[in-house]
Amino acid sequence: MSKKICLVGGEDVHKRINLSQYLISAGFEVTIIGTSNMTFPDNITYYYYPLIRSLSLKSDYKTIKWYQSFFTKNRFDIIHSFDTKPAFLLPLSLLKTKTPITRTITGLGTIFMSQSLRNILLRSVYKTLHGKVKNRVFKTIFQNDDDKDLFLKYKLINSENFGLIYSSGIELKQYNEFAKRHNKTFTFICVARLVYEKGITFLLEAAKICHEKGFDFKFQIVGPLEENSKRLNADILKFYEPYVEFLGERSDVNQLLLDADAFVLPTFREGFARVILEAAAVGLPIISTNVTGVREFAKHQEEALLVPSKNTKALVEAIIELATNKNLANKLVENALKRVETFSLQNVSKQYITIFEEAINQHKI
Repeated sequence: MSKKICLVGGEDVHKRINLSQYLISAGFEVTIIGTSNMTFPDNITYYYYPLIRSLSLKSDYKTIKWYQSFFTKNRFDIIHSFDTKPAFLLPLSLLKTKTPITRTITGLGTIFMSQSLRNILLRSVYKTLHGKVKNRVFKTIFQNDDDKDLFLKYKLINSENFGLIYSSGIELKQYNEFAKRHNKTFTFICVARLVYEKGITFLLEAAKICHEKGFDFKFQIVGPLEENSKRLNADILKFYEPYVEFLGERSDVNQLLLDADAFVLPTFREGFARVILEAAAVGLPIISTNVTGVREFAKHQEEALLVPSKNTKALVEAIIELATNKNLANKLVENALKRVETFSLQNVSKQYITIFEEAINQHKI
């Protein structure tokens, strides 16, 4: 008899399709709910529902009511959430029900990095809501130790109901081609949401400095602009257009990676930087920062060049070193290709299946 699981997420919930196929092979019947507009395979039932990324009492109330209605009409053996807001809105809406709930904390993001008054207040709300639902969640899965330690510090989880699974996994079978890395103009690519915390402005300035130093490098940034502040906005991007090519949101990211010579992500913090796994899987040498969500994958001078975050000078030095030292680039690629196998979806799915079956069996007792 199949076990019915519902995966709950947001706009990138389609990234759980590959995991779902492993779940189906293990005897699960999979339903996914989210805000993605992607097409889902026939063996997955998909529902679109109301959820917005930012805090909105009116919208969040609608989301809670939707959850309550949906999970009253549709019964599952286990429910698992993958996104920031569902991590607390889902168990909050189902406090009086018994279906096991598990969740993955994919990152703490801007709320925990920014010292603005707004985000300090949001942190307080976040902690309160997570504290309220901690006993309703069977297990909280973290992708790095720092997030886990923070939840323990603020008593947002119990000491026995958490686990660690590094990354959401990567389907290595889909990466059967490597970047050739022989462009006439050495090409760096960054794939990220364009927000300040991804280190975008530091990359922009590094590109400008490299140009001023006489290096003929090409810089491409792929991703949507999601910020309009004094720190990062459309006018800032326009200023750096002579040095950086802004490609916006693209559906051919894998091909763009294959056409590049190196990958760079000067982020301030990650849950676990999946895009770094993707860059490693296509054989690109990587420059990133020595921060949570990156160092779980790479060590400096081994799988990547890791520089301090918010340090333009160090970033420039790493860019020049990587572009001018082919032996170093080749070593990083070789090591990263070996390391990325640890994060294969096949390995990650086995860990999730163990947790899901444990939750279901515990509920039957």
